[in-house]
Amino acid sequence: MQNFEKGATISLPAKEITQAMICEYADAADDHNPLHIDEEFAKTTSYGGTIAHGMLSMAFIQELMVRNFGVDYLTRGAIEVSFTAPVRPGDMIETNGKVTAFDAETGKAAVQVICQNQNGEKVLSAKCSLRAKDA
Repeated sequence: MQNFEKGATISLPAKEITQAMICEYADAADDHNPLHIDEEFAKTTSYGGTIAHGMLSMAFIQELMVRNFGVDYLTRGAIEVSFTAPVRPGDMIETNGKVTAFDAETGKAAVQVICQNQNGEKVLSAKCSLRAKDA
């Protein structure tokens, strides 16, 4: 795990969401809700087309945290997520975080993360925390 100071920023390169990616996620998660995989059905909903699974978008936050804080985040991390807008095929999702607290001695960290689309619209936000060492 790297040392971070309060205020440090972390990010992932933007990722393009494709319908193929959404369908692959549906298979992996065994979640074949037609809102995600059936364009004709999804057009009849208030979304007007298919949308990505929330957990697919949330995976970008998990990737950001593991890349920066290591695999300890998987077993000692926590996340509170707010989904604020749908993610659609063709969206480019940027994932950016800001360290709001870090204690190198204990390994405790807090990070505020925002995912936004190519229009700057926030699609989800998260408060992540990590306890890297036993207290």
